[in-house]
Amino acid sequence: MDRSFLSQPEVIAAAKKFVCIRLTSYEDETEKKFVSKIVNGEPANTAFAMLTPEGERALRGRGPGRGPRDLYKDAADMAKGMDELAEKYPAKKAEGAPALPVTLNAKVGLAVAAGDLQPLVVVLADSAKRREELEAEVAALAWGQAFVGRLTYATASSVKDIPKVEKLTIKEGVLLLKPDIFGAGGKVVKEVPGDEVAKQLADAMRETLKAHVRTEKTRRQLSELGLKEGIFYETGIPVSGKGEAADRERYKKLLDLKK
Repeated sequence: MDRSFLSQPEVIAAAKKFVCIRLTSYEDETEKKFVSKIVNGEPANTAFAMLTPEGERALRGRGPGRGPRDLYKDAADMAKGMDELAEKYPAKKAEGAPALPVTLNAKVGLAVAAGDLQPLVVVLADSAKRREELEAEVAALAWGQAFVGRLTYATASSVKDIPKVEKLTIKEGVLLLKPDIFGAGGKVVKEVPGDEVAKQLADAMRETLKAHVRTEKTRRQLSELGLKEGIFYETGIPVSGKGEAADRERYKKLLDLKK
Protein backbone atom coordinates (compact mmCIF):
# COMPACT_ATOMS: atom_id res chain seq x y z
CA MET A 1 0.00 0.00 0.00
CA ASP A 2 2.78 2.42 0.91
CA ARG A 3 4.94 1.97 -2.17
CA SER A 4 2.20 1.78 -4.79
CA PHE A 5 -0.39 4.17 -3.36
CA LEU A 6 0.05 5.97 -0.05
CA SER A 7 3.52 7.43 -0.58
CA GLN A 8 2.75 8.86 -4.03
CA PRO A 9 2.75 12.70 -4.17
CA GLU A 10 -0.74 13.02 -5.64
CA VAL A 11 -2.23 10.82 -2.89
CA ILE A 12 -0.35 12.71 -0.17
CA ALA A 13 -1.73 16.00 -1.53
CA ALA A 14 -5.29 14.62 -1.65
CA ALA A 15 -4.94 13.18 1.87
CA LYS A 16 -4.57 16.67 3.32
CA LYS A 17 -8.33 17.03 2.88
CA PHE A 18 -8.93 13.94 5.05
CA VAL A 19 -8.47 12.73 8.61
CA CYS A 20 -6.12 9.78 8.15
CA ILE A 21 -6.51 7.01 10.73
CA ARG A 22 -4.17 4.11 11.43
CA LEU A 23 -5.78 1.33 13.44
CA THR A 24 -3.83 -1.42 15.23
CA SER A 25 -6.30 -4.27 15.27
CA TYR A 26 -4.12 -6.73 17.20
CA GLU A 27 -3.42 -4.31 20.05
CA ASP A 28 -6.85 -3.11 21.18
CA GLU A 29 -10.23 -4.86 21.27
CA THR A 30 -12.17 -1.69 20.43
CA GLU A 31 -10.02 -0.99 17.38
CA LYS A 32 -10.32 -4.63 16.29
CA LYS A 33 -14.12 -4.37 16.38
CA PHE A 34 -13.99 -1.21 14.27
CA VAL A 35 -11.72 -2.86 11.69
CA SER A 36 -14.11 -5.83 11.58
CA LYS A 37 -16.85 -3.43 10.44
CA ILE A 38 -14.88 -2.22 7.42
CA VAL A 39 -13.61 -5.58 6.15
CA ASN A 40 -15.50 -8.70 5.25
CA GLY A 41 -14.70 -11.03 8.14
CA GLU A 42 -11.98 -11.11 10.79
CA PRO A 43 -9.20 -8.47 10.63
CA ALA A 44 -6.01 -9.70 9.01
CA ASN A 45 -2.70 -8.03 8.24
CA THR A 46 -4.22 -5.14 6.27
CA ALA A 47 -7.49 -3.22 6.04
CA PHE A 48 -8.42 -0.15 4.02
CA ALA A 49 -11.54 1.99 3.73
CA MET A 50 -12.70 5.48 2.86
CA LEU A 51 -15.12 6.64 5.56
CA THR A 52 -17.73 9.36 5.93
CA PRO A 53 -17.43 11.84 8.84
CA GLU A 54 -19.83 9.53 10.72
CA GLY A 55 -17.41 6.60 10.42
CA GLU A 56 -19.40 4.63 7.85
CA ARG A 57 -17.97 3.33 4.58
CA ALA A 58 -18.18 6.07 1.94
CA LEU A 59 -17.37 3.66 -0.91
CA ARG A 60 -17.94 -0.02 -1.54
CA GLY A 61 -15.09 -1.80 -3.24
CA ARG A 62 -14.70 -4.88 -5.40
CA GLY A 63 -12.93 -6.99 -2.78
CA PRO A 64 -12.71 -7.71 0.95
CA GLY A 65 -11.40 -4.28 1.97
CA ARG A 66 -7.74 -5.25 2.34
CA GLY A 67 -6.18 -2.42 0.33
CA PRO A 68 -6.63 0.53 -2.07
CA ARG A 69 -6.78 -1.78 -5.10
CA ASP A 70 -10.28 -2.78 -4.00
CA LEU A 71 -11.34 0.80 -4.78
CA TYR A 72 -8.82 2.31 -7.18
CA LYS A 73 -6.72 1.07 -10.12
CA ASP A 74 -3.64 3.17 -9.30
CA ALA A 75 -2.41 6.17 -7.27
CA ALA A 76 -3.65 8.74 -9.80
CA ASP A 77 -7.11 7.17 -9.75
CA MET A 78 -7.05 7.17 -5.94
CA ALA A 79 -6.11 10.86 -5.76
CA LYS A 80 -8.89 11.75 -8.20
CA GLY A 81 -11.41 9.69 -6.23
CA MET A 82 -10.34 11.28 -2.94
CA ASP A 83 -10.73 14.79 -4.37
CA GLU A 84 -14.23 13.91 -5.56
CA LEU A 85 -15.15 12.42 -2.19
CA ALA A 86 -13.78 15.40 -0.27
CA GLU A 87 -16.05 17.75 -2.22
CA LYS A 88 -19.07 15.98 -0.69
CA TYR A 89 -17.90 16.77 2.86
CA PRO A 90 -16.58 20.35 3.05
CA ALA A 91 -14.21 20.91 5.96
CA LYS A 92 -15.46 22.89 8.93
CA LYS A 93 -13.31 25.66 10.32
CA ALA A 94 -11.52 24.64 13.50
CA GLU A 95 -9.54 26.59 16.07
CA GLY A 96 -5.88 25.74 16.67
CA ALA A 97 -3.88 22.72 15.55
CA PRO A 98 -5.41 19.23 15.34
CA ALA A 99 -4.67 16.82 18.17
CA LEU A 100 -1.32 15.05 18.20
CA PRO A 101 -1.66 11.77 16.22
CA VAL A 102 -0.41 9.43 18.93
CA THR A 103 -0.19 5.65 18.70
CA LEU A 104 -1.83 3.48 21.40
CA ASN A 105 1.27 3.43 23.60
CA ALA A 106 5.05 3.69 23.43
CA LYS A 107 5.53 -0.02 22.71
CA VAL A 108 3.28 0.20 19.65
CA GLY A 109 4.86 3.54 18.76
CA LEU A 110 8.31 1.97 18.55
CA ALA A 111 7.00 -0.80 16.29
CA VAL A 112 5.13 1.64 14.01
CA ALA A 113 8.10 4.02 13.80
CA ALA A 114 10.44 1.14 12.92
CA GLY A 115 8.02 -0.05 10.24
CA ASP A 116 7.72 3.44 8.76
CA LEU A 117 11.48 4.08 9.05
CA GLN A 118 10.86 7.18 11.18
CA PRO A 119 12.05 8.59 14.51
CA LEU A 120 9.65 8.31 17.45
CA VAL A 121 8.59 11.30 19.56
CA VAL A 122 7.36 10.38 23.06
CA VAL A 123 5.51 12.84 25.30
CA LEU A 124 6.41 11.88 28.87
CA ALA A 125 4.60 13.03 32.03
CA ASP A 126 3.09 11.24 35.00
CA SER A 127 -0.15 13.25 35.12
CA ALA A 128 -2.76 13.16 32.34
CA LYS A 129 -3.22 16.95 32.57
CA ARG A 130 0.49 17.60 32.04
CA ARG A 131 0.64 15.13 29.15
CA GLU A 132 -2.25 16.96 27.49
CA GLU A 133 -0.42 20.27 27.89
CA LEU A 134 2.77 18.88 26.37
CA GLU A 135 0.84 17.12 23.59
CA ALA A 136 -0.67 20.46 22.58
CA GLU A 137 2.79 22.04 22.37
CA VAL A 138 4.12 19.15 20.29
CA ALA A 139 1.04 19.15 18.03
CA ALA A 140 1.60 22.79 17.13
CA LEU A 141 4.92 21.70 15.58
CA ALA A 142 3.87 18.26 14.34
CA TRP A 143 1.34 19.66 11.86
CA GLY A 144 3.74 22.30 10.52
CA GLN A 145 5.17 21.95 7.02
CA ALA A 146 8.65 21.06 8.30
CA PHE A 147 7.48 18.04 10.30
CA VAL A 148 4.10 16.80 9.07
CA GLY A 149 4.18 13.10 8.23
CA ARG A 150 7.87 12.70 9.09
CA LEU A 151 7.72 11.43 12.69
CA THR A 152 5.71 8.95 14.74
CA TYR A 153 4.24 9.99 18.12
CA ALA A 154 3.37 8.28 21.39
CA THR A 155 2.78 9.18 25.04
CA ALA A 156 3.94 7.60 28.29
CA SER A 157 3.29 8.22 31.97
CA SER A 158 6.63 6.72 33.01
CA VAL A 159 9.93 5.64 31.49
CA LYS A 160 8.88 2.11 32.52
CA ASP A 161 6.27 2.28 29.73
CA ILE A 162 9.00 2.68 27.10
CA PRO A 163 10.54 -0.76 26.45
CA LYS A 164 14.24 -1.38 25.95
CA VAL A 165 15.33 2.22 25.50
CA GLU A 166 18.52 3.04 27.37
CA LYS A 167 19.92 6.27 28.79
CA LEU A 168 16.62 8.00 29.55
CA THR A 169 17.43 10.75 32.03
CA ILE A 170 14.32 12.97 32.23
CA LYS A 171 11.04 12.12 33.97
CA GLU A 172 8.94 14.76 32.18
CA GLY A 173 9.24 16.28 28.74
CA VAL A 174 9.68 15.07 25.18
CA LEU A 175 11.93 12.23 24.04
CA LEU A 176 13.15 11.78 20.47
CA LEU A 177 14.08 8.15 19.85
CA LYS A 178 15.61 6.08 17.08
CA PRO A 179 13.88 2.67 17.03
CA ASP A 180 15.98 -0.44 16.52
CA ILE A 181 15.46 -2.44 13.32
CA PHE A 182 12.55 -4.38 14.83
CA GLY A 183 10.94 -1.62 16.89
CA ALA A 184 11.48 -3.75 19.99
CA GLY A 185 13.53 -0.97 21.59
CA GLY A 186 15.72 1.94 20.56
CA LYS A 187 18.05 4.68 21.68
CA VAL A 188 17.69 8.28 22.76
CA VAL A 189 18.57 10.90 20.15
CA LYS A 190 17.40 13.99 22.05
CA GLU A 191 15.70 14.76 25.37
CA VAL A 192 13.82 18.00 25.95
CA PRO A 193 12.73 18.73 29.56
CA GLY A 194 9.11 19.82 29.98
CA ASP A 195 9.94 23.42 30.88
CA GLU A 196 12.18 23.73 27.80
CA VAL A 197 9.79 22.34 25.16
CA ALA A 198 8.71 25.74 23.83
CA LYS A 199 12.35 26.84 23.38
CA GLN A 200 14.14 23.66 22.36
CA LEU A 201 11.77 21.17 20.76
CA ALA A 202 11.64 22.57 17.23
CA ASP A 203 15.45 22.53 16.95
CA ALA A 204 15.61 19.05 18.52
CA MET A 205 13.10 17.71 15.97
CA ARG A 206 14.97 19.30 13.07
CA GLU A 207 18.30 17.88 14.25
CA THR A 208 16.78 14.42 14.77
CA LEU A 209 15.36 14.35 11.25
CA LYS A 210 18.61 15.61 9.75
CA ALA A 211 20.57 12.82 11.45
CA HIS A 212 18.01 10.09 10.76
CA VAL A 213 19.00 7.38 8.28
CA ARG A 214 16.16 5.35 6.73
CA THR A 215 17.43 1.76 6.82
CA GLU A 216 15.55 -0.29 4.24
CA LYS A 217 14.82 -3.87 5.26
CA THR A 218 13.13 -6.98 3.94
CA ARG A 219 10.84 -9.60 5.46
CA ARG A 220 13.50 -12.29 4.94
CA GLN A 221 16.20 -10.16 6.56
CA LEU A 222 14.02 -9.46 9.59
CA SER A 223 13.06 -13.12 9.94
CA GLU A 224 16.66 -14.33 9.84
CA LEU A 225 17.93 -11.61 12.18
CA GLY A 226 14.93 -12.05 14.48
CA LEU A 227 15.69 -15.75 14.89
CA LYS A 228 19.32 -14.95 15.60
CA GLU A 229 18.45 -12.34 18.25
CA GLY A 230 15.42 -14.14 19.73
CA ILE A 231 12.87 -11.48 18.79
CA PHE A 232 9.17 -12.25 19.16
CA TYR A 233 6.53 -9.52 19.26
CA GLU A 234 3.69 -10.14 21.71
CA THR A 235 0.49 -8.48 20.47
CA GLY A 236 -1.98 -6.87 22.85
CA ILE A 237 -4.78 -9.26 21.83
CA PRO A 238 -4.65 -12.55 19.89
CA VAL A 239 -3.92 -12.46 16.15
CA SER A 240 -7.08 -13.44 14.26
CA GLY A 241 -5.74 -13.66 10.69
CA LYS A 242 -5.32 -17.38 10.02
CA GLY A 243 -2.26 -17.00 7.79
CA GLU A 244 -0.56 -14.62 10.19
CA ALA A 245 -1.33 -16.80 13.19
CA ALA A 246 0.17 -19.81 11.40
CA ASP A 247 3.28 -17.83 10.42
CA ARG A 248 3.74 -16.70 14.02
CA GLU A 249 3.36 -20.24 15.32
CA ARG A 250 5.98 -21.59 12.88
CA TYR A 251 8.37 -18.78 13.77
CA LYS A 252 7.81 -19.34 17.51
CA LYS A 253 8.63 -23.05 17.12
CA LEU A 254 11.88 -22.17 15.34
CA LEU A 255 12.76 -19.79 18.19
CA ASP A 256 12.05 -22.50 20.75
CA LEU A 257 14.31 -24.94 18.90
CA LYS A 258 17.21 -22.47 19.12
CA LYS A 259 16.95 -22.20 22.92
